[in-house]
Amino acid sequence: MSEIREKTLGRILYDTFARCTYFSPILIHNYKSRKSKLLPLYAALNSKKTEKANAQDKMVVFVVTPDTTFNMGLADRLRGITSVFKICKELCVPFKLYFKVPNLIDYLEPNQYDWRIDDNEISYDTNEVYPCTLLTFHANLNDRLQSFAHSKILKHYIRKPFQQIHVHSNMVAAEKDYGYLFNELFKPTPLLQEQIDLHLPRLGGKGHYFAMVFRFRQLLGDLRDGGETLPENQRESYILQAVKCVECEHEKHPHETILVTSDSKTFIQRINQLSYVYTLPGEVVHMGVTTDADKMTYLKSFLDYYMLSFAHTVISIRDKKMYHSGFALRAAMLNGAEYREVWM
Repeated sequence: MSEIREKTLGRILYDTFARCTYFSPILIHNYKSRKSKLLPLYAALNSKKTEKANAQDKMVVFVVTPDTTFNMGLADRLRGITSVFKICKELCVPFKLYFKVPNLIDYLEPNQYDWRIDDNEISYDTNEVYPCTLLTFHANLNDRLQSFAHSKILKHYIRKPFQQIHVHSNMVAAEKDYGYLFNELFKPTPLLQEQIDLHLPRLGGKGHYFAMVFRFRQLLGDLRDGGETLPENQRESYILQAVKCVECEHEKHPHETILVTSDSKTFIQRINQLSYVYTLPGEVVHMGVTTDADKMTYLKSFLDYYMLSFAHTVISIRDKKMYHSGFALRAAMLNGAEYREVWM
């Protein structure tokens, strides 16, 4: 009897710990975001709408608009999209994407599942719609408790008595199935595919090159993003350290082309001086920070993503100053490339 009591007490304590550590931050953020941001925003949008949304069956809509980016980058959004889609499939609830920053349909189109939704199908009437957030608060994406919390909370939201559930999320619930779910949802548009077809043969084709990713943010003073900016007199030595990393990898694989991607145009200009390095044209912006770039600027992030995914190995370069981005990992997961992190 005492053993049963101990197990019961242990379960109670464990459940309490899980709720406090994993459930509470998600639910608190949703409560605060709804009160301070989402409900006022939806009230304003609903007042401007001249026609009622077309009646539809209950659906979940993953929403990204200029007012609701929550500073999430492309990798965060793709992780959230595939995770929400997975739960919708489990519950047999229609899944839609209302992704306006950038306009996703310019770069990715439906593959096996039609996720498109027209403006006239979107409702902002909070008598019909439940707008919510479901964000990630633990860095370990393989944490099963975090995935459990995300899945349980989303299912709770979906079961609410509303016609549309509008989700703003970077939740984690589909890591093992990420590539499969992504490819079920998406394929490149002709605009993006044209660029892939242009650059892939120059790298030797799928699986015949490796890639290195440098996420400097605004360390080198050439990008609007978060984090520190190095003093000008420290930038050159820092760039040389990064170049050395590429040279070291080339020594290990002297006969392969290296695709280098980076958010720093300063670094790209420098690394292009190496004959065995291939870089993709265009300027990178952080989608959670820059919401007003033109169509071709945003194209660069999607091109980087696909070209990384076709490498046999993706190496993310890290140090204490660089941002530990999930972009390189997410790209590697798409088509099963090996993923490694190397400290500079």
